[in-house]
Amino acid sequence: MIKLHGFSASNYYNVPKLALLEKGIEFEEVLSYSGAGPKYKPEYLDKSPLGKVPALETPDGFISESRSILEYIERAYPTPSLLPTSAFGIAKVQELSQFIELYFELAARRMIPNLISGTEPDSNVLKEFETNIKKASSALSNLSNFKQFAYGDQFTLADIAAILNLPVVRSVGNRFLGEDPLSQVAGLDEYCARMEEREHVKRIRGDAQADQPGFMAHLKELYGL
Repeated sequence: MIKLHGFSASNYYNVPKLALLEKGIEFEEVLSYSGAGPKYKPEYLDKSPLGKVPALETPDGFISESRSILEYIERAYPTPSLLPTSAFGIAKVQELSQFIELYFELAARRMIPNLISGTEPDSNVLKEFETNIKKASSALSNLSNFKQFAYGDQFTLADIAAILNLPVVRSVGNRFLGEDPLSQVAGLDEYCARMEEREHVKRIRGDAQADQPGFMAHLKELYGL
């Protein structure tokens, strides 16, 4: 049985976890929190070179980085597919997924430590976030109308990217800008409400909430937060 190493409070960990659940693949979860520098558990570096989560343990060895893990899952377990059948459709799903990761999640990630610790971000970082998110939000409608799924008429990797990354952006925006920076994206609110009703999304949210005390205790021990 394959094993997924990481922790449920991490959206990076939940990307392959949700893919495994949606595809009905049997897997074992192995709790592994990450840290920084010398406080990594040395043995975990054999699984993930920088000690980051997630890491997937397969019969052939370990794979790190969510995108690479998704590629393995899709090729090793092709049915049901989380990609369209056409080459163009596959490219568009990957395009939308990468767009969300690069221009939304990474833009917000710089202020996650502030969100967790209750501190204020650097004003220049906040201004950059506001500017970049406005541009990305305006462009997002060119890639998806969110009428049914993120792309096409089936649940795909693009939905996983949207479900697990866009809420982070909304949390950061509401906390530090005083508004939801994605509120004007046509169809997005209704789409998100539909996705939250999916069985495996509910599982992901519940597991993430249950893991929060352990994750916060880990941060306190590691950083004194």
